[in-house]
Amino acid sequence: MASAIESGMVLWMWPLTAVRLASDWVETMTIARTVIDARMPMIAAAWTNPFTANHSELTRMVTEKTSALGASQKTISSAQETVRRASEANARALGRLTGGGWLDWSEWTKIVERNPEIATTLAMLPTGTLAPIHSKATANARRLAKP
Repeated sequence: MASAIESGMVLWMWPLTAVRLASDWVETMTIARTVIDARMPMIAAAWTNPFTANHSELTRMVTEKTSALGASQKTISSAQETVRRASEANARALGRLTGGGWLDWSEWTKIVERNPEIATTLAMLPTGTLAPIHSKATANARRLAKP
């Protein structure tokens, strides 16, 4: 669990994170076009004559996409688990409170720490989800641009 200060700093910097997300998104979409333009002749050559095709590049197309999307999915699953655990803990504590129970100082402190953790996790989710896809796309563009 991140400290309240760490969560606060992430939320404080969120506007810059949103700008970075927009920039990475545009760069990924722009680079995807150049990567597709570079790979289409390889796909066409493989279609016409599979024996002379660049099988290492064709295989790389699939493995890079699946690994990037898998890493992206792991980010989503991790965020989902973090939000679920924190929300359930808050619901248990507040259920105890509404049932006539008492929350001591440490339980209130935990609630106060979990809420920014939920907000931080959700604020960082789009950037974290795009990061593996963006890094693979930019690496492909650099590699395919070499003669």
